[in-house]
Amino acid sequence: MDLDQHHCQQRPGLKIVCEACGSLAIKAIVLAGEPELTKIHCRRCNAVRGTLADLHDLARRSADVFEF
Repeated sequence: MDLDQHHCQQRPGLKIVCEACGSLAIKAIVLAGEPELTKIHCRRCNAVRGTLADLHDLARRSADVFEF
C-alpha cells in the first residue's frame, strides 16, 4: 500500500494536545451566552484548538477513553 496516495481524514473535535506546541492548556473563556462557534485557543501559543461546540461534545463524552 502506498501511503502517499492514502488520504487520512482528520477527526473533528477539540485537539486535546496542541498540534503547534504540544501544550495541554487552553485559554479560559466566559462560556455564558457564547455561540457554539466560539474558537478555543491554546494558552501557550494561541493556536486554535477547536470550538466551544467541540468542548461541549468532549464534556458529554467524558466517561469514554480518550485517545491521544
